[in-house]
Amino acid sequence: MLPMFVEAVDESGGRVVWLFTGRTNSDDDFAQYCASIERLNALEVRGLRVAVLVVDTGNPMPNARWRKEIADASREVAPNTVFILVGNALARGVATAINWIRRPTYELRTAATFTDAAQIAEEWAGEPMPELRSLYVEARGRIHAVA
Repeated sequence: MLPMFVEAVDESGGRVVWLFTGRTNSDDDFAQYCASIERLNALEVRGLRVAVLVVDTGNPMPNARWRKEIADASREVAPNTVFILVGNALARGVATAINWIRRPTYELRTAATFTDAAQIAEEWAGEPMPELRSLYVEARGRIHAVA
């Protein structure tokens, strides 16, 4: 079975690209996402942490149980984190619902494309972040390697 959730992480830089793709998600996909959020927060990082979540068109949104689990996992994300969601209006609505469950401790931005997300991160940090593009290519490659 194809993974519907993949991550690509630069632990030393505190950068992560998460990707939800395909037409289904399993409980394991959402559990892996929650665990990755917690791992990112546990990293010893100087400066800005950047997390980009890409939700491909057609990928289903988490149900109420997983929205709560995601809210719990992200409850204490370090305030030096910018989280950028790339997705449609439904994905942005889910992010809003999660933030109703708990106030975000981090900066939340949205973008229409990954390229836009990378630009937002670079503007927010005030420096280029070519590693984000590399992480995105790595995440996409993991999906295609399994297919």
